[in-house]
Amino acid sequence: MLNLTIKVENAYSDGYESVQTHDVELERFLGEEALWDSLFDYTGDGHGSGRDLGSLYTVTVLECPQLPELVGLSNEYG
Repeated sequence: MLNLTIKVENAYSDGYESVQTHDVELERFLGEEALWDSLFDYTGDGHGSGRDLGSLYTVTVLECPQLPELVGLSNEYG
C-alpha cells in the first residue's frame, strides 16, 4: 500500500476556486498514468453539481514515504 498526501486545486469557469488536501491510501500502481487515474476520484468539491460548468483540477503529491520520488509531481484534469 502507498500512503500519499495530495493537494487538489479546483477551479471553475464561474470564477470559484478551492484547495483541499487528502490523505490517500492506494494499492500499488503500474505507471504514472495509473496513479493519476486513481487520484482523479479526489478532484472536485461539489461546486456546480447539476450545472454545466467548465472546470480545471490540479492534483499535486505532497508526501509519499514509500516513493519519495513522487513528491512534487502534479497533473491537471480538465
